[in-house]
Amino acid sequence: MVTTINDPEQAAKFLYRATFGPKHGDVEKLLDFDGGIEGWFEDQFARQNMHLNLARKVAEETGEPLNESARMSAWWQRTLAGGDQLRQRVAFALSQIFVVSNNGGPGGEGLASYYDVLVRQAFGRFDEILKAVTLHPAMGQFLTLAGSRVKNEQNNTFPDENYAREVMQLFSIGLWELKINGQPELAGGKRKPAYTQEDVEALACVLTGWRKDKDSDGKDSNTKPMVNQRDWHDFGPKTVLGVDFPAGQSAEEDLNMAIDLLYHHPNTPVFISRLLIQRLTISNPRRNYIERVAKVFIDDGQGVRGNMKAVIKAILLDEDLIAGLAMADYQDYGSSTRNFGKVKEPVIAMTNLCRALNVKSNDPRRWWDFPGLQSNFGQAPLQAPSVFNFYEPDYAPKGEVANKELTAPEFNIHSMDSMRRISNKMWDLILSHRYTNERHWTWDRSPLENRVDKPDEYMAWINERIFFGLMSDELHHYLKDLLIDMTDKNIGDDRRTFATLFAIQCSPDFRCQE
Repeated sequence: MVTTINDPEQAAKFLYRATFGPKHGDVEKLLDFDGGIEGWFEDQFARQNMHLNLARKVAEETGEPLNESARMSAWWQRTLAGGDQLRQRVAFALSQIFVVSNNGGPGGEGLASYYDVLVRQAFGRFDEILKAVTLHPAMGQFLTLAGSRVKNEQNNTFPDENYAREVMQLFSIGLWELKINGQPELAGGKRKPAYTQEDVEALACVLTGWRKDKDSDGKDSNTKPMVNQRDWHDFGPKTVLGVDFPAGQSAEEDLNMAIDLLYHHPNTPVFISRLLIQRLTISNPRRNYIERVAKVFIDDGQGVRGNMKAVIKAILLDEDLIAGLAMADYQDYGSSTRNFGKVKEPVIAMTNLCRALNVKSNDPRRWWDFPGLQSNFGQAPLQAPSVFNFYEPDYAPKGEVANKELTAPEFNIHSMDSMRRISNKMWDLILSHRYTNERHWTWDRSPLENRVDKPDEYMAWINERIFFGLMSDELHHYLKDLLIDMTDKNIGDDRRTFATLFAIQCSPDFRCQE
C-alpha cells in the first residue's frame, strides 16, 4: 500500500476514485494537505452529512411531501456540494451491494433513512453495517423480512426465505466458495457452492420474528429499526453453514449469531473486497490486489476484522493503482496495463462533469433531479430494478471483453439507446445556463468563452478544469482542431463552447476512469 501521493496526475486519479469527481483546486489541496494522504483520510473520516434531515428540510420549505423528489434533492446536494466526499462515495458503493429500491421499498422518507445508515456506517465495522441494514424497515419491506413467522401449517405461514438467501448470496459470502485471492474453490473441476437450499431454509427460521416499529401516530415506521415480535420467532434448534443454533434463543440472539457467522465466514472478506474494488477503482483487479485488500479486511493490523476505514484505504492506495496494473487476459496470474481502469457508471460520469463545472441549482431551496437519472441514465441511487442492482459484477459484453474472460459490469446498462439518452441529457446540462427555470441547473461559461479565440489557452483550461491534467494527446489535438475549424467558419462563441464540451463528455477520456 502506498503511503504518499506527490504526483498531480496520481492525485487527480485518486480523487476520481475516492470522490464524485474533483473540483477546481482539489488536486492542489490533496498534494498540500497537512499530514499528507493520511491526513486527508482522517479529515474525510471525521466528516458526515446526512440525507434524511436535508430531505425533510426540502419538504418543509417547499410545502411538498417527503417523497422521492425531496430525497433526490438531498442526494444531489450531498453529492455535488458535500465536504464528506469519501463517505458519500463509499455510501453510494454500499448502496449497490446492500440493495434497497423504491421498486418494492418504502417511499422517500424510508429510503433517505436507509441511505443514512450507509452514510453513517461507511467507515464502521462490517458486522455493524450488516446488522444495521438487516434491521432497517426499508430492507425489511424490500426483501420481505418484516413479518416473517415461524412455520405454522394450520395457519399456512412459513418463514420467508427471501432475505435469508440474498444476505448470503449478495451481502456477505456469495454463491461460490472462494480462495483469498478471489479464485473459486474447485471440486472435481467444478465450483463449490458456498451454501445449500437447506442453509437458506434454516437461516430463514433464524431470522423470523421481526416487524416494523411504530411511529408516534401508531403507523408503521419506515425509519426506526425493526423490533422483534416474540410469538413470530422460531425458537427451535437450527443449523446454518454447519453451525448449530441452540433451541430457545430469542430473535435478537439468533440474529446476532447469524450476523457473526456471516461476518466470520472465510468468503466474506474476499467477496466484499472485490465488489468494493469494482465500484471504486477498476473492473478487473489482479488476484494479488484482491488478496491484499481481503487480508486487511481479515485483520487491519490491530487485530480488528472488517474495519471499513482500513479496507477503503487499502482499496484506494493499492500499489497496482499507481503502477496501472490489472488482471491479464483469460484471468491469468500475470498483469496487464491495457485492461486497467473501468467504464464510469452513468451517474458518476454526470457528477464528474457537474463538479468540474461547479454546477449550481437555480432553485435556492433545493436541487431538482434535472438529469432525470432513472429514466435517462438507467441508474439512480436506491432505484435499482431488483436486488441484483443495475448490473452484475461479472458481466462481460460480447466480443473482446467476454472472449478474454474479463468483466465490464457497467456495460450491462449501456446500450446504443442509453448512450444516446445520456449524451442528450449531458447536452441539456451544457445548455442549462441559458435557463432561469428553477428546475434547471446552471454553471458559469465565461471562463471558456473568454478563451474561445485562443485555442492553446482554451485547451489548457479544459485540461486543468475538466480533466485535471489527465487529457490524452489524442483528445487534445481533436478538440483543438475542432475549435479552430469552427472558428474559421465564424461559428459563435457559445456554439463553439457547447460543441467542445459535448465532444468531451462523449469521449473515452471522460467516460472511462483510470
